[in-house]
Amino acid sequence: RETEIESIARALREAGGNKRLAAKRLGIHSATLYRKIKQYGLES
Repeated sequence: RETEIESIARALREAGGNKRLAAKRLGIHSATLYRKIKQYGLES
């Protein structure tokens, strides 16, 4: 089973780094995705 971090990283890769599109694909608000990216240290 994929972890939340892996799901977020995969969605970002598949969206070409587009956070709004990645959030939409994950079914979460973009603000939530931004918070999780910061929380997990996924910022590049």
